[in-house]
Amino acid sequence: MKHGSGSVYATITTASLAAASVAGMALASGHFISGLQGQYPEYDLNDTYVFQSSNDGYTTIISSANPSTPGSADSPAGVTFGNDGIYNIHIAQDDSFETGMTLAFTFDGDSIQAHKIGSPNADVGETGEALGQGNVGDMLTLSDDIRVWAGRGEEPFFGNGVGLAKFNAAKQGGNFSPEIFQEDGDLFLGATASFIVVDIPNSMLGDVIKVFTTTAVPHKGEWSQVDRHANVLFPYVFLSDTPAVQEDHEQHRPDLDVEERRQAIVNNVFWAVSASKADVGNGVEYAENVADMVMPDVITYRPGSEASYAVDDLNGRALQDDAMNTVLQLMMGVPVDDNANDSHRYTAEFPYILPAK
Repeated sequence: MKHGSGSVYATITTASLAAASVAGMALASGHFISGLQGQYPEYDLNDTYVFQSSNDGYTTIISSANPSTPGSADSPAGVTFGNDGIYNIHIAQDDSFETGMTLAFTFDGDSIQAHKIGSPNADVGETGEALGQGNVGDMLTLSDDIRVWAGRGEEPFFGNGVGLAKFNAAKQGGNFSPEIFQEDGDLFLGATASFIVVDIPNSMLGDVIKVFTTTAVPHKGEWSQVDRHANVLFPYVFLSDTPAVQEDHEQHRPDLDVEERRQAIVNNVFWAVSASKADVGNGVEYAENVADMVMPDVITYRPGSEASYAVDDLNGRALQDDAMNTVLQLMMGVPVDDNANDSHRYTAEFPYILPAK
């Protein structure tokens, strides 16, 4: 998950919540450094899941945004979805992000409009052809038999956000302190977010897909990307030691990741395994292998297979996956338990999200 709180908005979101949960560390969130997530909290992305649907022959993708402060159900934006911008789900079928599609969603009060673009890396602000429309909270069946549900719901992510901020601070000082996580637990009980849940026929997807999400708004006379999300906690684990790179990650696209960010990941992971003294053999080679697993920052999934966001196989991400433990182990080279366990704040059937109370 992602993000944090800033001086203007007391927002804590699933990934930077770590940064926002400890006094003096709020600015570690790339969102509030860049400013756009703080100005447009409705478009502040929170999480991404990709897994085999409960409906046979479909793949589910869940994108969440506009998260409440953990422990509170109140949306910082005061609305479920923003009315001026676009929520995008990008689905690539190749490594160069040239084939695939982008599903784009716009909102007008309680109405949702769905669109499809024949490119997985569509230009910021593009919407494409209309697929259909309906009401927030209703089950919708669109063209191409794509099914959609959108609404406000309970936060399914579980993670020790307070502990992550403390753990990162210790790591930056060269100390490996996993015992820090025993002081706190799941920060997200009682939190809510806004969810777009889609079911896509596997026949539209191919053998392997690479998924990421973005949001965009009209800003200073032009369309601007507000946020981007894929791997859980990506900026706050893998980029936590390089604030300058962390700062602009959300305004970029994954086609530039390997060229512009891979070396930062290698350096950060090598520093982490040096601090943990992990028995990984050659530390540089280990760091390069991890960088190749998480770069570009997308969720890779084989449609029709069981999703598992695990150290030995990042194949999609299911709601029950202990994703924070996974990225911590990848980063540190040894198992790390964040002391937060699945509280099952979701259901087993589409659309999975428990409505906000």
